Amino acid sequence: MFHKTKARQPEAVATDVVASASGHSLPPRQETSATRPSVSIIGSHTRVQGDIDADEDLTVAGYVQGTIICKQNTVTLGSGSCVNGDVYAHTLHVSGEVEGNLVASHRATVHKGASVRGMIVAPCLMLEDGSTFQGSIDMDPEHELLKKAFGESAVSRQPLSPPSLDLDDSSIGDDEAEEPNTAAAQEEETRQAESST
Repeated sequence: MFHKTKARQPEAVATDVVASASGHSLPPRQETSATRPSVSIIGSHTRVQGDIDADEDLTVAGYVQGTIICKQNTVTLGSGSCVNGDVYAHTLHVSGEVEGNLVASHRATVHKGASVRGMIVAPCLMLEDGSTFQGSIDMDPEHELLKKAFGESAVSRQPLSPPSLDLDDSSIGDDEAEEPNTAAAQEEETRQAESST
């Protein structure tokens, strides 16, 4: 009853009309790339010797000897990657091998199968089962290395921990300790006064 070619023809005509009415058309690749964030990729057969400074997300599948700086974005070290140097990023995902310091202003995740030797400095850290780590961890958002690498603004962007209320029971007086029950005590007094009259 229906033919696929007939159903598609009106759509094609409508698309052509819209494209010719606007006077120009963009290739589909340009439209999709504008909405998708850019990612730099170092392939599994690539070796980089030197520092990398990226202003976009970075995925490493190969070998890097040097410092990786990607302070505003995410760095993903794939399962076959090998990094010999420090890594500075907003968010870190580690699945490969790292010998160096990992510094993340937001979060670092060391996934199953990863091997890290060095210091990890991040306010939020996740070490998955099956990962290996040898070194030190510091999760203080006020850490000097975070301030030095990301500036004071990185520290101020971190969510503040909810205020805690510490009560020392010995400092509460008898009157204050019974304060929550005053409504019940007043109600009891009112009943006693009514029953006595």
